[in-house]
Amino acid sequence: MRSQSLFVSMLLAQGLLAVALTVMLAVIFYGERNTTVAQLVATVWSPTLKLLDQGAPFDVVMARAPGAIQIRTTRPDGVIKATGMAPRLGMVREQLLKQGIPIRGAMLGLTEESSTTTTMVWLELQPRDGNERWIGFDSGWVETQLGERVLLAVSLIVGFAILASALVARRLAKPLESLRTRIAADDSSGEAMPNATTEILAIDEAWRQLRRSLERQERERALLLAGVSHDLRSPLGRIRMAAELLPELDAVASGREAIVRNTMLADRLVGNFLDHVRSGELPMDEVVDLCAVARRVADQQNRSKTDLVIDAPTTLQVPNANASLLERAISNLLENAFAHGLPPVHLRVMQQGGEVVIEVQDQGFGIAPDQEIFLFQAFARSDSSRQRPGLGLGLAVVQRVAERMGGKVGFSRSADGSANIVCMRWPINL
Repeated sequence: MRSQSLFVSMLLAQGLLAVALTVMLAVIFYGERNTTVAQLVATVWSPTLKLLDQGAPFDVVMARAPGAIQIRTTRPDGVIKATGMAPRLGMVREQLLKQGIPIRGAMLGLTEESSTTTTMVWLELQPRDGNERWIGFDSGWVETQLGERVLLAVSLIVGFAILASALVARRLAKPLESLRTRIAADDSSGEAMPNATTEILAIDEAWRQLRRSLERQERERALLLAGVSHDLRSPLGRIRMAAELLPELDAVASGREAIVRNTMLADRLVGNFLDHVRSGELPMDEVVDLCAVARRVADQQNRSKTDLVIDAPTTLQVPNANASLLERAISNLLENAFAHGLPPVHLRVMQQGGEVVIEVQDQGFGIAPDQEIFLFQAFARSDSSRQRPGLGLGLAVVQRVAERMGGKVGFSRSADGSANIVCMRWPINL
């Protein structure tokens, strides 16, 4: 469970709200209960206290008391003023004062009887003729501490509130999690989501409409590029054939070579268009020996062994891939290294943990960090002066192939800072 998930956030918010409301209700209940108990204690004990205040003999007061009491004419040992810790004592005093009994103070004290220590409530009456009068009774009449039943009730209420909050949060968050999973899986089938609210269904429908619109635009773009590329290659082929059929004369040789060279360049640029289209359309359903593909591409570069060094194991089987796309991606990486870097170029193919890695290292100056993302865009060029022919589709194709396999492409420098590295990596999906 993610700490920042919607379910956890909602559960914490509702749980804190439930606890706050429960504590508030408990405080209100406890305050009202204190008032009720104080009124009850004052009603029960006021006749006895009136007798004591009127000077009745102690034995008569004790006989008419509603419970066991102790009477003192001096301050009992060990009493403490506890109205701050036991607010109910203060309420008892206020209720007795309302009934006309001159209570001077209400305190707590400990009394030992028959090896048993008992907590007593001691009430001090106003002195009469200079004589102090204290009457004490069991603190159970007042219950100075919160009862276990109240604590149990509060705990049950809080637990129930948190459980209810968890159920509500789960019910609200589950459709959103289903929608997130559907979007991540690029599933636009539109299957029903259980317990989804109207708002979530509206978001799902809007996303599917956007997905269909993007797919339609992608198809139209691919069709346009493929059509233009196909229509261009036919006249280019005819121009090249016508140029090659020109007479073998010195006067036309240089012109013929220029025509052939430019038609071949134009044909290669059209091929780049087609590569870009195919990189998003060809299926990823092959098991490819990546090392064999890398060696084949390296041989096609027609470079010396000192200019292009290959470091790869004997074989590396990669599932859920496409040999043509991987071949084009490696070829584009090498062409980019030779066009914008300096030899020697090192091509490395390896498996690191659960990832497949294709790394191309050259001795160039590398790319400025603020230009790296820009170079992965279609038609982007690092050479703004356009001294080198090209459409800026090489790295865009590499990035697209990597993304289709769940990977990424990145730039870095070697440990000593002398070489530029372009690395393509993706998880190996067995």
